[in-house]
Amino acid sequence: MHNALVAIACAVLAQASPQQPGAPRSADGAAGIVAVWQQQTVTWDRIRPVLAELAGSEALAEVLLDEMLAERARARGIAPDEAALEHEERTLLEFLDEDSARARRLMDDVRVRQGLGPVRWRALLWRNAVLRALVAPDVQVAESQVLAAHDAAHGPRRRARVIAVPDLRGAQAVNERLAKGEPFDALAVELSTDASAARGGLVQATSRLDPKVPSGMREALWALEKPGDVSPPVMVGTGYLLIRLEREDPGDGVTLEAGRDRAVRAVRLAQERARMDQLALDMLRPVKPTVFDDSLADSWNRVRTGATRSDRPPPG
Repeated sequence: MHNALVAIACAVLAQASPQQPGAPRSADGAAGIVAVWQQQTVTWDRIRPVLAELAGSEALAEVLLDEMLAERARARGIAPDEAALEHEERTLLEFLDEDSARARRLMDDVRVRQGLGPVRWRALLWRNAVLRALVAPDVQVAESQVLAAHDAAHGPRRRARVIAVPDLRGAQAVNERLAKGEPFDALAVELSTDASAARGGLVQATSRLDPKVPSGMREALWALEKPGDVSPPVMVGTGYLLIRLEREDPGDGVTLEAGRDRAVRAVRLAQERARMDQLALDMLRPVKPTVFDDSLADSWNRVRTGATRSDRPPPG
């Protein structure tokens, strides 16, 4: 939904109201000149359908979601104030990086890339505050999740390379070539269907309990005894992985007691974020507005149809 074009599209939608007295008009009577270059003028009437096709669906979805959230907020007595919006900004900064200066630079970059100007940025903070208040009562933090979060932040981590293939026969063929002495990383570049193939199969370091990594992959990786060992084929999703242990980095020594509060907060924030995203999707999914602008209607129908298809869970 966050697209660099959305900010422009929101402005376009805002211009859809009747022209105010004294507003500039082009020679052919089209309302609102937005740009002049050499002897050419560009009007809102000229640019509006282009913007509607490019980002109209995202802009309309944001506006409709905000309206629905405002209604729920009124019903629940939720009224985010400035302190709540500041809290949301601090939460986003904390998520981006522990170093405050680096987090601020990353946030500025995100805002530029996603077209989050002052109006949409404040709307995003308000939206997050309302969504968080709506889902917070349903969030429950389990001890196993706290252990996993602490392990991911402070425990030992293993670096590995993987080769992903679509079926067991392909995995066995890779094993045969490895047995003949072919390098694992070269085979990953040649054969792997994973995004890590271009890096010779090198994937991000993984803790023993990292919930973001499929359990089968974690168990196979941590069952390897020494660097250079390769796992048997491991079924992940609808395909198979071969995993080679590269090295193990030790933990930083922070105990669970010392890191518990931070781990609990990490788990809570992750659950809230997942529930917030799901709630927003659930609210928008059944929405079928009557759109009177042809370009915007086309954008809405194309994008929402694609979103519905992408919401379906992948095979396996």
